[in-house]
Amino acid sequence: MPRQTGFGMVTLFDDFLLSADHSGWNDNTENSGTAAQLANREDGYIELTTGTTIGNRSQITGERVFRAESGGPLTFECAAVMITDATEKGVFYGLTDVTTIENPIEVTAASDALTTTATDGVGIIFDEDQSTTDRYFLVGVDSDVDAGGNGVMAATFAGSISSPTSGTDQSFKLMIDPAGAAHFYIDETEVHRGNVSGWTNDRALTGAVSPDVNLCPTVLVETRESGANTLYADYIFAAKGRNP
Repeated sequence: MPRQTGFGMVTLFDDFLLSADHSGWNDNTENSGTAAQLANREDGYIELTTGTTIGNRSQITGERVFRAESGGPLTFECAAVMITDATEKGVFYGLTDVTTIENPIEVTAASDALTTTATDGVGIIFDEDQSTTDRYFLVGVDSDVDAGGNGVMAATFAGSISSPTSGTDQSFKLMIDPAGAAHFYIDETEVHRGNVSGWTNDRALTGAVSPDVNLCPTVLVETRESGANTLYADYIFAAKGRNP
């Protein structure tokens, strides 16, 4: 359990309001992509713009200081809006295990199977161009073992919140317990797969991430066309219990 102090939670919150606010982040881009910069938008947003070659990525990543076993629970939340065509990009919102550029978990081309580049990571992804099922995917990988197995049964969820719309802000939240089981929320509504492989009756994805690995918060956009794609992140929040 978290250490019982007046500062028992380790907390990161960035609302991207000041010109230097994102200087503590790792800004990762490829080829002609633009380094993360403040967007000219009310409320403060960070702008991620990819290069113009298919597969180019733009990503903002924090430091590896968050782990599930310290309790709290481990929480990640961000709000984001797709500025360019939602059908021509892949996105990842969540936690991963490296600070360098990497799409931690993505959908394999022309199918609903997953490719997990991260050894440990958990998040919410969308990739209409790559997937057969055009929905958000709820994903995790624990020590190179995909949570719930592979394919659509491990990833998509039944519910009314299924896919994004360009120009519409949405919030994305993960809550991971000390055993590494994750709950997922979109626009403050819990989303899940129900009682199928890898999912418990309390709507948790078991084995979502290794509890004893340090993770970093990240937001990523990857273009799926020969042209740049842009995503704005309004804020990023992460918290965990302070190590006992």
